[in-house]
Amino acid sequence: MKNYFLIYIFILTALCSNAQLISTEPLEISAGPISFNSDVVKKNKVKSVVLDIVDKPDGKIIVDKDATQGYEFDQKGRVSRYYYTILNRSEATVVDVPALKRKGRIVRPATTRTIMKFINDTIFTNIFYDELDRIILKRSRSGDYYDAYYYEYNEKGRIKKEMHCKETNISENKNVFKMGVQKVLSSETFEYENLTPTQVRKKCFNDEGREYKKVIINYDGKGNKLSESFDFIVSWMHQENQYEYNLNDMLTRKVLRGNTNGEQKEESTYDYDLGGHLVTVKRFEGTNVINELGYLFDEFTKLVKSHVDRDYKNASIGIVKYAYTFY
Repeated sequence: MKNYFLIYIFILTALCSNAQLISTEPLEISAGPISFNSDVVKKNKVKSVVLDIVDKPDGKIIVDKDATQGYEFDQKGRVSRYYYTILNRSEATVVDVPALKRKGRIVRPATTRTIMKFINDTIFTNIFYDELDRIILKRSRSGDYYDAYYYEYNEKGRIKKEMHCKETNISENKNVFKMGVQKVLSSETFEYENLTPTQVRKKCFNDEGREYKKVIINYDGKGNKLSESFDFIVSWMHQENQYEYNLNDMLTRKVLRGNTNGEQKEESTYDYDLGGHLVTVKRFEGTNVINELGYLFDEFTKLVKSHVDRDYKNASIGIVKYAYTFY
């Protein structure tokens, strides 16, 4: 019986290891609003995924605002580009509805109804990597301008510089970027000191070279991030993030605390099935659940096919469907 139990644990661990498409690992730089497991993307030869999003307010019909979110992947499973829509404006059109007749009798008189048309803007972001698969540039296009973030790393792979720029593209082909004017909006540099084998102090400097924030980061023996404590030098602001994991090193709880707008606490919990796939995410403010996500999977590929986003604050449900293309 003991041997069977050990075999079961071994199989369960193998299934849970990097099994899920959506990654919950705390990242310093995320490629997009959703983080994907590049190993799963590569294994399944996923080329792109498009999320079609509709909203259903409680007690009302589904509202389709043509909201979408999309991700494109290279053959190494990395996000090369993502996009999302934001509502620009809506237009109402009144149309005539003819009378309904049955056997020569009018059973419903003629009337009118209003059709809403939603006009969206689409924000595109391209992601660039170095030879070690680290993000070195995120460039977003919005209208005629580009918002760009550049990253540099030290010899230990930690971020040593982040530069935020506003840029223009002088290429006649708008799908090809050729630098025009670049304006640096901000530049930050970072230094690190190992206090213990599992604790690091991070110093943050602004574009004038002045230290404005200190961060203490704690890890477990496996390298999982356990906590981050942020203190701002010239103000009373403080922030702390805490992380908890299961036996398979998958994030199960995240707690964010801060005092930037009074004492605030936000907690998220993560639940997985026996295969290590993310099933439910709950977000709390205090003891109240304000948001709950539930995921459904394809039985064969185990790729996410849809998720439901229950927004308790706004009394609505977001229904999101995933559509894939493959290499």
